[in-house]
Amino acid sequence: MLTVVAGVLALLSIGAVITGYVLYDRASAPDRSSPDVVVVNYLQSALVSRDPNRAKLFTCDGTVPALEEFGAQIAQREQELSASFSINIENVAVSKDGPAYASVVAVIRRSATIDGVQQSVTDTWQFDVEDREGWRVCGGTRIG
Repeated sequence: MLTVVAGVLALLSIGAVITGYVLYDRASAPDRSSPDVVVVNYLQSALVSRDPNRAKLFTCDGTVPALEEFGAQIAQREQELSASFSINIENVAVSKDGPAYASVVAVIRRSATIDGVQQSVTDTWQFDVEDREGWRVCGGTRIG
């Protein structure tokens, strides 16, 4: 009888560990379900959280050089002004170029209080995304 109870407890424990792993994997996996979602997640990781390792999860080749340069410019400007910018992603629009290709346009707004005055600047970007077992950002260009 003791062997049966121990066997059942062992099976329940293994089931709990597997369930925990599956739930953790789903919660921590990057969301690359659609072109707009992947662009927003990429921008949040690259510009808001400033987590380059997380940002890489949303790209084709690990980097989007133009946006990395833009992020460096933001950091430099923050140092020059002794201010911290708030970054917002706005007006995200998708245009599909086929089943596995799309373009996403997004406005990146930088806001800060400088010398007691609230200021903001916007830049419009276009991102090329591809469906590679989940959508990924493959390139980006500032268009305005």
